[in-house]
Amino acid sequence: MPGTTPPPDYSAAPPSVAPPSQAMARSEALSANTMPAAVDGAVWQQANVPAPATQWVPDRIDHSAYDQTPRIEVLPAALTSIDLLTDIAAARRAQLRANSGVRGALNKVGFKLGLSPAEQRAEDRRSRIRRQLTTTYQIAVVSVKGGVGRTTVAATLGSTFASLRPDRVVAIDANPDFGDLATRTSRHPYGLTLRDLAQAPNLDAFSAVQSFTSVNNDDLAVIASPWTTLADEALSGREYGTAVEVLRRHYNLLLVDCGTGVLDSATAAVLQTSDAVVVVTPATVGGVTGAVATINWLGAHGLQHLITRSIVSIVHHQPAKPTVDVSAIEKLFATAQRPTCVMPYDEHLAEGGEIDLRLLEKDTVLAFEELAAWLSDSFPGYITGDAGDRGGRR
Repeated sequence: MPGTTPPPDYSAAPPSVAPPSQAMARSEALSANTMPAAVDGAVWQQANVPAPATQWVPDRIDHSAYDQTPRIEVLPAALTSIDLLTDIAAARRAQLRANSGVRGALNKVGFKLGLSPAEQRAEDRRSRIRRQLTTTYQIAVVSVKGGVGRTTVAATLGSTFASLRPDRVVAIDANPDFGDLATRTSRHPYGLTLRDLAQAPNLDAFSAVQSFTSVNNDDLAVIASPWTTLADEALSGREYGTAVEVLRRHYNLLLVDCGTGVLDSATAAVLQTSDAVVVVTPATVGGVTGAVATINWLGAHGLQHLITRSIVSIVHHQPAKPTVDVSAIEKLFATAQRPTCVMPYDEHLAEGGEIDLRLLEKDTVLAFEELAAWLSDSFPGYITGDAGDRGGRR
């Protein structure tokens, strides 16, 4: 019709006009930029508050991509066993060079020869002696007869342990009569004895306890016997027990030189607190009889645990061949399942003075190392699970 305005077409929006959804979003953004926001009772200006970030949360996670990742396999247990690792570590022994004998002489002129069988046995023997102790261990050196070399064995055995072990080793003279362990090792500069240690107060520090000891050339600490020409009473079991309780807190290995009598209170206290025993006997008929009597006495007085960890030391006092058959003595103790260790005659030990391991013959050093290694095999450890006090008859 002429003069009539046609109705507007709403089907197509002008290019400058945004769709309703976008217009609404812009309107909300504009209002957010112009209107203050009240949060926790405080009005924050948009200039100081950044726009909140939108966290995208997926509807689901596709695990197929992770399943295709190859997994890292660990070594089988058979390849990490202790035996295999030990074999690998033992292969390094081939790098050691011989220092003695023909092999050692050839190595000095340019050869690279490994350890000889004798040197390998020495390395194994000394590693046994160095076995770690998880608790205090006490070894008693006993004999019911005097003059058989008991103190000499105690002093030399203690020096052998102290020279090869990294921990603290102490030798105690518990002879209630005449004890001369200090004569064979080292004398105290002020004459302090086991009785002085038992009566002293304030012994919590190691330095305080060490002041009562003397130390020989092989780092062996020695506690002297209280016997003197002016002494009125012998060492008692109570005094020994008090002193050894202090020593147990500061030393790992204790070697005790006992008296000739097993019925006195001091020796009884030693045996009750010991973990192993060395029975010393000369290569004579009378000495062997005394050694057998000592072992039988231990069994008759409830000390079977000492018998199972006992060894018989057969001492040669003369350079000449003994009148008795030593092999027959060894067979005699073998019938009782008791091992033996033969100590050869040594001029330095026969002198009767202070013992220095550097002056001993090679055979003597070997014999005492064998004795120390056998005793070390009975040390309690973590692997055997018997870290408790094996003597413990206190």
